[in-house]
Amino acid sequence: MDASKRGRPEAKANGGAKKFKPGERKESEEKEDIAPKVRREESLPHPPSGSLYLHISLTLLLTLSSIDHFGEIFFQLILKVSDHLTRYERMAVVLMGVSGVGKSTIGELLAKTLNCSFIDADNFHPQSNKEKMKNRIPLSDEDRIPWLEVLRDLLNASLVSGKIVILGCSALQKKYRDILRYADPNFKSDYSCEKCVVKFVLLDVGVELLLNRVAKRVAEGNHFMPAELLQSQIDLLEVDVSEGIHKVDASRSPQDIVDEIKALIL
Repeated sequence: MDASKRGRPEAKANGGAKKFKPGERKESEEKEDIAPKVRREESLPHPPSGSLYLHISLTLLLTLSSIDHFGEIFFQLILKVSDHLTRYERMAVVLMGVSGVGKSTIGELLAKTLNCSFIDADNFHPQSNKEKMKNRIPLSDEDRIPWLEVLRDLLNASLVSGKIVILGCSALQKKYRDILRYADPNFKSDYSCEKCVVKFVLLDVGVELLLNRVAKRVAEGNHFMPAELLQSQIDLLEVDVSEGIHKVDASRSPQDIVDEIKALIL
């Protein structure tokens, strides 16, 4: 046997590469569906996360440390870029408030602005909850808690994946909000967590405007909750300043509201 071939497996005609059937993906490819054009561009690298940018930045800084003036300028620039990217890495923003404050409208616009997903909590109510509200029967804790636990799990899935997600949810009381807060692995019940990434924004609107909005929405067939239940939600709403909830005047234009929310949470 030729010495050059000793100990080596015989090469296959195709070079040893695994064959893939049409439509079958390599293990290294993303599982999520992406545009065909992007799927063909296998050589394109994935953009690094904010934390990876910081690692790269520090490595480059050490390399350039012998060039004092340039190194310092470069360091300050990279720190700003890395901080900006890291702040966008993973976060859940809960737009809370009673029916009619604009959670869906503002949530969709904010999600579009931040290029992330929006979850409308109303879409996850079981039919039994919708029927109760339609029949002017307020929901009980037994109705709300399983619904909130579903929402918590949705938020957790996004956070674990390192994504930003916007949730529009009434979250009227502290005990309800705490269920959602546990989507964040860093959450502590004494609210001492400095890195908690589930943030709450209360959309605040006057009662008269709320009544008009809800009545119009129901008349147009766009919602299952009648205006008669609005007062029960207002009575339930409680906000503890120790929770760190941001309060925003939601009687203004949607873009003004979104701009203020961005300034508060980013």
